[in-house]
Amino acid sequence: MATLLPVTLVTMTLTPIFTSHLDNQIDSKRLATEAVLTSEYDKLLQGMNESFNQILAISEYPMLRRFLESQVASQPPERDTETQQDWRQLESLFETLLTHFGRYTRMAVIDSHGREWVNTTQALLLPRPRVIDHDANPAFQRAMVLKPRDLYISSPRLGATREDGSPARPVIDIAAPVFDHQGERLGVLLFTLDWSRITASLSRVSLEEGARVLMVDAQGRSLLPEGDGGAKDRFGHSLASEWPAIWATMAPNQQGVITLEEHLLGLRTHDIRTHHYRSQAVTIVSDAETQPWHLGILTPRPSLMSQLIKTPTQLLAIVLVYLLSVAFGIFWVLNEHRLRGLRQRALAFSRKAYQYAGEVQDLYEHAPCGYHSLDSDGRVIKINLTELDWLGYRGDEVIGKRYYRDFVTAETRAAFDAAFHQVLGQGKEGSAECELLRRDGSHLPVAIKATAHVTEDGFQYSRAMVFDLSERKNLEMRLERQALTDPLTGLGNRRYLENQAAMEIARAERNGAPLALIAIDLDHFKRINDAHGHDVGDLVLQSFANTAQQQLRAGDVLCRMGGEEFVVLLPDTSRDQALLIAQRLREAIAATPVEVGHLAPESGTLAYSASLGVTLVSAGEKTLRPAIKRADQGLYAAKEAGRNRVEWEEA
Repeated sequence: MATLLPVTLVTMTLTPIFTSHLDNQIDSKRLATEAVLTSEYDKLLQGMNESFNQILAISEYPMLRRFLESQVASQPPERDTETQQDWRQLESLFETLLTHFGRYTRMAVIDSHGREWVNTTQALLLPRPRVIDHDANPAFQRAMVLKPRDLYISSPRLGATREDGSPARPVIDIAAPVFDHQGERLGVLLFTLDWSRITASLSRVSLEEGARVLMVDAQGRSLLPEGDGGAKDRFGHSLASEWPAIWATMAPNQQGVITLEEHLLGLRTHDIRTHHYRSQAVTIVSDAETQPWHLGILTPRPSLMSQLIKTPTQLLAIVLVYLLSVAFGIFWVLNEHRLRGLRQRALAFSRKAYQYAGEVQDLYEHAPCGYHSLDSDGRVIKINLTELDWLGYRGDEVIGKRYYRDFVTAETRAAFDAAFHQVLGQGKEGSAECELLRRDGSHLPVAIKATAHVTEDGFQYSRAMVFDLSERKNLEMRLERQALTDPLTGLGNRRYLENQAAMEIARAERNGAPLALIAIDLDHFKRINDAHGHDVGDLVLQSFANTAQQQLRAGDVLCRMGGEEFVVLLPDTSRDQALLIAQRLREAIAATPVEVGHLAPESGTLAYSASLGVTLVSAGEKTLRPAIKRADQGLYAAKEAGRNRVEWEEA
């Protein structure tokens, strides 16, 4: 008993402290896992929707329709000069897409009889291929029964083995029907995507040791091209048989972070047939047995032992405390017959108990989170130094004198009041996320969890823990900024442009002010990449961004749409003003060569130019899509007229 008693006291004292700290670590890990999962899920959807929109746009090209219409002509297309020209232009267009986007491995045009007339792949350029019959191709068969602007998306599968004998890459087929202006079915446009490019971001997610990313279909088969868990998560292997416990958790749940015995599992599901609202497709058809897809991040769950291993000094201190308590018990048993020795040991124990009480008080005062107690009126009766430092006050200025709600900002005071009433009510506990108003006027985001201390005489006071949420809020803000920014140029991306456009269109409707749009495409950018390499191409894109920002006004919105394509939104700008700005921008680009050092010509600089299309956003247009389409038409006219030009396209 003499040995067991001090060990029990130490255990009872330390257990709630470490339990609270462990719960906080689990909550932080849960929030971090959910933030990373949401970011990667959005990147995956963005990459796929971009491909969907590209194939839909190309399926409506007049050149493609004209080429397929020629297949029903009396003469073979090989003898038709116009068809030959369309054929070559289609091959050139597909080769450009393969080069600039890199995610495609094959692009094919198939007529309504299943004959393949255009086939562009990442293989070495060969003579024009012979006509191939695709009548038995599942993607062709599924696409031939679709309506306009519908898509068929296959499940990820292994493509054909490469000619050099290296392993095949996983690919995914996208097929869209092609119709003429009278609604007659002409054929199918078939794109094959390199699945490893679409999921490349998932394989680069920075995770701690023992964590891994999982992506499986509805049957539990792994969809990631390369896994880090050995054979268990290689492409095509069954998660249902390799990790039945993980699959049993993933299968019935839609999203969230689930706590397992040894792991935290973040989940998101995506059914491509129903969740494609970010694309331009009307309906998407896929293999029903493979949908939905399950995306998960499996991370080790923080445990008490793992936390102690990370802080060896803390572990050593705990071991020393237990050893000390055991030694004290043994010594007391051996010397209990000696009164003098017993009194001395009792006195020593009292001193150590006093010291230990001081350490516990120090832990309370300097805990990593805030602690406070309130009476039934909400007046502060106890508060630790950590929370006082956050607020910027001394204890004698607050304890017994101030109501805690006075430190809560007006915007979040209602949430605090509701939680405090829950503590006073039957529930006896409540929680809220609020902002505290510091002495210097700044705000501190916190989470408050409170319980009531109740005795036989009723409510005595509330006890609350306060957690600083600044780091989490900053992480959320950084993730939101990253989702709206192009990493290479620092400009806004397509999603940022859509957000800004919604505000500017609404403002233009209210004020009756004109709203202009400029579409920009760098001339011969593919030639720059081919001649000097992609490093020089990146420098050209960055130089253009800097030059354009110097020429534009403070309220103008410059965004990168992808590749060498940019868009400028000009609020409160008339036709003449927009043309003047576009001309000034074109001249500045042509007059500002890029400093590339040893990467380019002997001069160390590289000159380039741009073609620009200008238009106005018409009244009544709710999105930028019609205006972008018109500006692109003006841009194409500038290209055809010799490049390095500005062309106006009337609304």
